[in-house]
Amino acid sequence: MTSFSFTTRPNPEWDQKIEAGLRQECKRLTEVTDDFKAYTLYGKFGDYFTGGMNFSPHGEILWINSIWVEPKFRKQGMGRRLLQEAQLFATKSKVKEVQLNTYFQEAHAFFLTCGFEDVASIPNWKYGVTCYLMRKIL
Repeated sequence: MTSFSFTTRPNPEWDQKIEAGLRQECKRLTEVTDDFKAYTLYGKFGDYFTGGMNFSPHGEILWINSIWVEPKFRKQGMGRRLLQEAQLFATKSKVKEVQLNTYFQEAHAFFLTCGFEDVASIPNWKYGVTCYLMRKIL
């Protein structure tokens, strides 16, 4: 019998193997051959950072990995503008749907007002809060 051992020590080479293996399996199952490129969009007021978003196209879906608006720029349209810019990118890329997940109640309510719908929820997800998987059909 083989004796396994485990470590949490960082290993960039092994991280690359994990990522490459997952991408290869995804390509095998879906025939999606994109490079899983992530894009970052930044909002500015003059030279001041106001918010940003990281997103990745996956076939006909644009996945929003993260979105952040600086607190003093919230409720001024910055989040909505970031989403609009991502949707413009999606339309140009022939994407048919935008998806994301959130576990922040304020963000969940915001995404609903921007036309997203709940697809699924996981109660007591990370940190004991509910996770919402959301989408917007374009």
